[in-house]
Amino acid sequence: MNEADVKYLSKIPAPVEEAGNQKGRPANVRYPFQKQHPQATTHLLMKYSEYHVPILYGPQIPRRDRDDTRERYSRALLTLFVPWRTITDLCDINQTWEDALKSRQNRISIRSWKIIENIQLLHECKKDRDEHLLQVIAEDQTDNDAIDPILLPANQDIDGEHDADDSEDLLELLGNIDEYTTAATTATKKPTEDKYIEETIEAVKN
Repeated sequence: MNEADVKYLSKIPAPVEEAGNQKGRPANVRYPFQKQHPQATTHLLMKYSEYHVPILYGPQIPRRDRDDTRERYSRALLTLFVPWRTITDLCDINQTWEDALKSRQNRISIRSWKIIENIQLLHECKKDRDEHLLQVIAEDQTDNDAIDPILLPANQDIDGEHDADDSEDLLELLGNIDEYTTAATTATKKPTEDKYIEETIEAVKN
């Protein structure tokens, strides 16, 4: 919290006349913490004047249609999209996270539900992408009984979930395919090149 923040908070609520006489770009809206918060005198929350895309660190939000991760899915949605101050605002004692989400889903805004739907759509797109890539690899290796393991994504489990960066996995997979194709093409061209070199040597000798 700097001097500008302190000055802004000291003018809340600002008189209407004073607010109308201000020049320049309006100050970003600031929200102080409650007095009992340990950082109430040193920190605050500021609302951006432009839209920002948040980047979440840690494990990704799981699919909603998997039974083994349903509790983790419900907990993630509650902590991200339901306003809360303490854990009891999200989940009651002796209550599962799934039941807590069902009882509090009316607190999630319509805009947030669109984001949640997009998260699920992203999972489905990744699954379709992986299935398509595996199909391409299988068609490219029709002469072999099995797919070369080096061409498969390193982090793919049975359910197609990826905990690491999916973009890096995709780039690695495409790189492996490119190397495999290059090696196969080189192996095909090598006899022709050798024959050309031999003919050239014979022509020079003669």
